[in-house]
Amino acid sequence: MVPLITLTTDFGAAGPYVAMMKAVIHRHAPGVQIVDLTHEVAPCNPGEAGFWIAHSYRHFPADSLHLAVVDPGVGTSRAIIAAAHDDQLFLAPDNGLLPLVLPETVPLYALAADWPGRRDWPAPSQSFHGRDIFAPLAAALACGRARPADIGPRLYDPVPAALPAARRNADGISGQVVTVDHWGNLITNIDAALLEDIAAPRVSIGHRDLPLRRTYGEAPPGALLALVNSLGVVEIAWREGNAAAMLGLGRGAPVQVSAGG
Repeated sequence: MVPLITLTTDFGAAGPYVAMMKAVIHRHAPGVQIVDLTHEVAPCNPGEAGFWIAHSYRHFPADSLHLAVVDPGVGTSRAIIAAAHDDQLFLAPDNGLLPLVLPETVPLYALAADWPGRRDWPAPSQSFHGRDIFAPLAAALACGRARPADIGPRLYDPVPAALPAARRNADGISGQVVTVDHWGNLITNIDAALLEDIAAPRVSIGHRDLPLRRTYGEAPPGALLALVNSLGVVEIAWREGNAAAMLGLGRGAPVQVSAGG
């Protein structure tokens, strides 16, 4: 089967950075498929990148490799780590991104400076490891020329998850907005499974108290609503409008789910 690599970055659409990464991947692995997961992660936000990968990777074929380059520590001594889990491969900086995707029991391996596979790579720049290190390494892993365990020693103390988990409190469940999508929907880290024992859930955000709807269509046009979205998490939306702009809220905004009266 032709190898498949997904790309998740905070590079945006301006400039040739994503294209250069793809060019290097194709040079080292001609014919590989590349799928853009997203390049609109908020700059320097590994938590958002990990959230998107965690909620997306299961839709890809077995043996896909998920490459994330959201790397504010580029050029420093931070590790580059790879892992295998659930018939998939993962590659990212050690900055709290992969702990959002993988169980703690999954072994992580850090790229060694003397890994023999690096000998045919040019000397890396200090500001674009996505092109100079991650891209050729992703090609090697995706094509089976290396396994995560081959690239270097096991890493036992990765940087903790870059995004706090939603948690229970006396009033219900507290979480936060992780990202804002193209429509202005506010997507949270509150998983639907946490709501199972909450009767008639209501969602509070920005001094608004909203019942949890089943579909967008259950609210009239122009109304705010909350629902469990296709990712299986709580989302705040404005039917046929932009909830983020309407509320003046975005990433990091606190969200509370409580039992209805």
